[in-house]
Amino acid sequence: MVDSSNDKQEIIDAYRQRAPSYDLVVRLFDIFAWFGFNISGWRKHAIRELGLKAGDTVVDIGCGTGLNFPLLYRAVGPQGMIIGVDLSDSMLAQARNTAEANQWANVQLVCADASQFEFPSRVNAVLSTYALTLVPSPGRVVSNATEALAPGGRLVVLDMAWPRYCPLWWRHVLFFLRSYGVTEEVLRQRPWEVVQKAMEDRLGDVTRRKFWFGFFYLASGSAPNQAAGAAS
Repeated sequence: MVDSSNDKQEIIDAYRQRAPSYDLVVRLFDIFAWFGFNISGWRKHAIRELGLKAGDTVVDIGCGTGLNFPLLYRAVGPQGMIIGVDLSDSMLAQARNTAEANQWANVQLVCADASQFEFPSRVNAVLSTYALTLVPSPGRVVSNATEALAPGGRLVVLDMAWPRYCPLWWRHVLFFLRSYGVTEEVLRQRPWEVVQKAMEDRLGDVTRRKFWFGFFYLASGSAPNQAAGAAS
């Protein structure tokens, strides 16, 4: 969770350096899927949780290089719409290259701070994978996303967390965290708890599943449908 403009710029600079090799590094992490560290598998699970169908509109918050786009495109088809939002222009440049290489004409990219992004109205789904931990005011992002959802629309968040049983000095063992912007300050702020509460306050049928000893989680929920809204 980033609060200052200096911290935000630091993250932009970090991901500008990593953008060209980001997809390769993620694929290297897939080697550890044998040990339960299955970040790509969790990504697939998150997208299934969206319940997308052909023609739907989905917003991908913190879309990065567009690693979610192949699965999202498969779900919504050419008649649907994928809106990718990211703070890093360099990551979006990679996402744009991917969309153009695959001739996905229905991918719209927006360079913006997720907490200040103006969601289009009545979208069918909002997704965020491995991103909200670094977003300023993640609760505001959740609030804005839920307001934008069509009745019955889904919000799914896949991200890292820091289990309470784990002392903060363990972050030195997971040395790669800081290079991706996950600092001690971020861990102390516990943005994943902010996200969970915001989802529980605004959505129905909220579920939360933990992965890899609680260091990652998948949370999902649905906007009230019209009948439920009328009944309340």
